[in-house]
Amino acid sequence: MKTLIVLAVAGMGFAAPCKADALTGPGRFCGYSPVIDLLPGETVTTLENGIRAGSFRWEGAFGSLKVDGIGWASRPTGPIAEAQAGAKPARFEQHLADGRYVVAIWNGAKGAAYFSSETPLTPDQILAIGRVTLFEEGETPSACNLRTLFVWE
Repeated sequence: MKTLIVLAVAGMGFAAPCKADALTGPGRFCGYSPVIDLLPGETVTTLENGIRAGSFRWEGAFGSLKVDGIGWASRPTGPIAEAQAGAKPARFEQHLADGRYVVAIWNGAKGAAYFSSETPLTPDQILAIGRVTLFEEGETPSACNLRTLFVWE
């Protein structure tokens, strides 16, 4: 199993930079809070991580997306484009925020992820986002062979 260890300082809720090699699929990547079954050739490169959130770049045949995952989130704003169904999170309509195009997903509780790009997300990127599930603080996703692991020191 490939594991990336990210050090976090207890009590601090902010993200801290970390350096990592790209984690390459196939395999189940468990970030905080997205869970992605990476297809062959897809990669995840960690950008920043903290106690309740993290960001990474996800690349594949669909292109490249910056992903901000939150394990203790509130409901994203805006209208829902696709309703939650079982483990599949709700997907919100694409919108422009701070000069980036953003699509959010939410598990109906505390897990959320924001996918962004400098250009409007393509249908292939929206399909890729449809493969993502979420976990939240206190949950442990199963079968993760590619993951970020937080160590308290």
